[in-house]
Amino acid sequence: MKHWQKAVVAVLALGVLLSASGWAVRRSPALKEVVRTVLQATGLETVVMPLLQKMGLVTPPLPEYCLPILPADRVSARRLVVTALQEALDRGDFQQAAQLNGILAQEAYQRAYRALKAWEPMRDPGTGLVPFATHPRTARWEPEHAGADLYSFLLLASHLLDPENEPLWLKAMQIEREICGPMPCMIRFGPAQMVERDLPEVTFGASEFAKDGLLALTERLGPGPWLVRMEEVMDALIDGASVQTGLGPICSNQTEVNGEMLQVLSRLYWMTGEERYLEMAERIGEVYLFDVLPHSRYLPPAAWDFEARRPLHNEIRFRDHGSEIIPGLVELYLLEKEFGRSQAARYREPLQRMLEAVLANGRAEDGLWYSIVDLETGRPTERGVVDTWGYILNAYQTFDLAEGSDTYAAEIERVMRTVATYRSFPWEGPLQDGYADTIESMLYLLPWFDIPEAHRWVDDEIEVMFGKQLSSGFVEGWYLDGNFIRTALLYAAYKTQGVASWPWRWDVRVGSAYDREGGVLYVCVGAESAWEGLLRFDLPRHRLFWNMPFEYPRLNGTPEWFVVEPEGIYRVVDFDTGESSLYSGQALADGVPVSLGGEGGMSLRLMVTEQ
Repeated sequence: MKHWQKAVVAVLALGVLLSASGWAVRRSPALKEVVRTVLQATGLETVVMPLLQKMGLVTPPLPEYCLPILPADRVSARRLVVTALQEALDRGDFQQAAQLNGILAQEAYQRAYRALKAWEPMRDPGTGLVPFATHPRTARWEPEHAGADLYSFLLLASHLLDPENEPLWLKAMQIEREICGPMPCMIRFGPAQMVERDLPEVTFGASEFAKDGLLALTERLGPGPWLVRMEEVMDALIDGASVQTGLGPICSNQTEVNGEMLQVLSRLYWMTGEERYLEMAERIGEVYLFDVLPHSRYLPPAAWDFEARRPLHNEIRFRDHGSEIIPGLVELYLLEKEFGRSQAARYREPLQRMLEAVLANGRAEDGLWYSIVDLETGRPTERGVVDTWGYILNAYQTFDLAEGSDTYAAEIERVMRTVATYRSFPWEGPLQDGYADTIESMLYLLPWFDIPEAHRWVDDEIEVMFGKQLSSGFVEGWYLDGNFIRTALLYAAYKTQGVASWPWRWDVRVGSAYDREGGVLYVCVGAESAWEGLLRFDLPRHRLFWNMPFEYPRLNGTPEWFVVEPEGIYRVVDFDTGESSLYSGQALADGVPVSLGGEGGMSLRLMVTEQ
């Protein structure tokens, strides 16, 4: 055969291979993996798969977009603001600090708003739901991904920054319920169609949607459609529990799912007093405290065979998607102790043995945990350190609050100070989610541990996360963009101490700084053009929303910074004119009227003290 004939045959063969491969990958994910395996075996994967991607037959590796991590030695205008903020705080100039915090908060809100607006056109026309990613081959809704991590924070951003469009996001939740029923499901778009999945996948999707999405909305906003949906999801999970244990059925053999269940069930019991939530939480908790942990060196295995009473995998996952059981068990203990239930005394010993074992295993010398650790040896099998270190440390601070002690305070501070030395670090390789989670971790703990270098680290390192956002407003163009929005909103609330302008507008700046010694909150408001609206102050949401006796650090919560008691009396002084007014806490929460652009100028400086 001549050379040109061989070339023609090769082209024809490649065409047949591409056609067959394209048909296979369109049929199912399983066939796609078969094709990939065959191509790897024949050495053609690097030739065929890129061609299939260009032809739109295969989803490219996600995320499609990932900007590089900003260098630690970067020079930026934002760093000048952060430096000026630190200098103002060092000299006790809280008015200047509030003004600078306003600049930082404004950027965070603007970035969250840009991401919201970038994702709005990506909503499925038939359902209003958002897909897994922007690539057209990912046109599907998965409750554990688009639901938990993206949709919920787009809804939150819309509520805070774009309330006129919030009904569209709420309508999507209603349609999701109509398609799926009580239990969340996977939906393929165009036209919308429910996708059948195995029960463990359904259970995981539901627990993720409840804990990472609906719970976060309830923590920030209080009761609403999100709470109704969350209760319905948890009821469906309880009713569908099918994993048999010695204490009765629970929902999963996966530690992640059971940890998520404990967190949501405990908080729902605080709010509602519904016994079925407590009963399931206690069943899960006691199975782990008295069955699983005593047979696993008091370390939480990733999955457990309840019949054989042994781990399904010989590993512990200290990263997210594994460590949720640690704060979950502590939240249950706190609930039992505060309600004066006899279970608290039974739970304490095995719980503290777990906490001590977690401190003694799978950690680097500086105190951070490795991502995955061998259950038998306690040594890392994946040496990357966790970005969700705060999720674990929340449990230790919550335990101390429950006990009225500071047993773990020094260890918590040590890890926080360690993290404050990590600069431009690839927490999850090049992905922004590592930054979103590690900054979230620090923000959870700062209300209890006022460490100057930790505050400075948050202000400086969030620029690395912000630097991952594309000019389009997207971050990486997939579901984890939602975690960028989440952390941007948490950071903005930190910089304003929970004070918010209503309605929000792009050019309006609100910043606050709290003088702990003097008990004075300094607030600065500014705008580029005339603005009239309200300044709304935060309330003790832990008590008013959840009926909890005190605040504690918890996953998917929104930390309380400066809160006003509804029945309290507060003096608000105009720093420039000296005008003084008294307000009830409820009046401050409802909103203080503010007008910028008239005789008072384009800025307002206030001092707020409790009487």
